[in-house]
Amino acid sequence: MPWLERLNDRQTRRLASDLRHSAVQTRDLAQEHFAGFARDAGRIANRTAHQVADYGRHEGADFARDTARHYAERAGELAGQVANYGRHEGAILAQAAATQALRVGRAAKADPVPVIVGAVGLALVASLLLGRRT
Repeated sequence: MPWLERLNDRQTRRLASDLRHSAVQTRDLAQEHFAGFARDAGRIANRTAHQVADYGRHEGADFARDTARHYAERAGELAGQVANYGRHEGAILAQAAATQALRVGRAAKADPVPVIVGAVGLALVASLLLGRRT
């Protein structure tokens, strides 16, 4: 039956045309939706980037200020500890130096020759090291 085959061919072509038309419409709608989605995503990302930058400027400055304040306080505490340590150790060193000076004084009183020889030797070494060369 040739007329049945023609009918089937015509319906097949019509179905193919309808499918092609539907595919084009689907493609166009998908492109529109994806373009709208991309625009929305771009706006959201742009707004978020600005918010992060603003947060970074404000909160970052606060964080830097707080951190600097913390380290300044810590440096002050450490400087106080170093000063206390220096005072304490300075007193110990002064006491040890005074004890040594008393020993040297007693030794020089008992026998002054080594002190005189040491002073002369120190003067000679100083003149060699610090003397002028012309």
